[in-house]
Amino acid sequence: MRGALGRFVDRVSGRGSAAPAVPVMDGALEPNRVLDNAQVVAELEGIDDLATDGFSLYATAGPVLYRLEGDRLVEQLRVDADITALAVHENGAVALALEGKRMSVMSQGRKGWVERAGLDEVAGVPLCGVNALCFDESGDNILLSDGSAQHAPADWCRDLMEKGRSGRVVRWGSGGQAELLASRLHHAFGVLALNGEVIFSESWRHRVVRTGSAKGAKPTPMLSDLPGYPSRMAPAKAGGFWLTCFVCRTQLVEFILREDAFRKRMLQGVKPSLWIAPALRSGANFLEPLQSGDVVLKRWAPPRSYGLVLHVDATGRTIRSLHSQVDGQHHGITAVAEFRGALYAASKGSGRLLRVPFEAMEGAA
Repeated sequence: MRGALGRFVDRVSGRGSAAPAVPVMDGALEPNRVLDNAQVVAELEGIDDLATDGFSLYATAGPVLYRLEGDRLVEQLRVDADITALAVHENGAVALALEGKRMSVMSQGRKGWVERAGLDEVAGVPLCGVNALCFDESGDNILLSDGSAQHAPADWCRDLMEKGRSGRVVRWGSGGQAELLASRLHHAFGVLALNGEVIFSESWRHRVVRTGSAKGAKPTPMLSDLPGYPSRMAPAKAGGFWLTCFVCRTQLVEFILREDAFRKRMLQGVKPSLWIAPALRSGANFLEPLQSGDVVLKRWAPPRSYGLVLHVDATGRTIRSLHSQVDGQHHGITAVAEFRGALYAASKGSGRLLRVPFEAMEGAA
């Protein structure tokens, strides 16, 4: 009762959980130009997810799976739906999410690619927004985040502006059994098996959550009140993990999310591209929010789009961060992967595959 009363007081006063404040980027989050200065390995419109089996680096864009060969992305597989998530295993298995609605595990044989297993519902509820995948540490199970029960991955912005809370995290076993690990999440986007735990991102609550691998383990926050909306993750060989924040928060958007009457009218009467909302890229249309006001763009301006990757240790402490600032080009980082002495990043906002050597990170907080 006290908790409910406290939330009501917060909403009335605009304090606490209802405050539109956004954390300042300082300390380990101090802005830099590491992502802006990254090597552009390839231009690939729609690049979305990355994964490595330790031998090769794979990328997705639309309905195509690519493999990095030298400095070229070479097509490996083309399917009949957009690939919304990817995981690869050292045994050659490739797990794909198709349009967010179907899971498919495939392998390459003498006669081409063959589907070994498929999944389209969990506990009687159809998959809708599968946006991240990974094999667990045993290699026998696949972890997946299903962002929303109403919206496909491409409609993430609508899910944010509608305050969606139908996301879930699932473990799919090699025997065909699917186990629900967490539900009623405010957009699940990103999942990782690390040190015997399952770690996942809850985007609209700006946090990363951890839970034990045992059945019935209780999820607990690992990172909270992030300045961006967290998304996919990848293990870091130096320890901990890399975390992408595919878009960043602003006070204006936080305010809009608390003004329900205005927000609902905006959703009903304004084109989605012109909503007061974050985006993977910005600046191309003078009608965008703030752009039509002849605002002079500064690198410290509120970011409609931004590029941000965090290195987080096993305890949940942010060690360093990599940025593409407001006036930069490499925004909308949706996936990262360590491969051959460098960190590769998918900038969906710019349609580029980026490479950041570890030595280029020296000096980044």
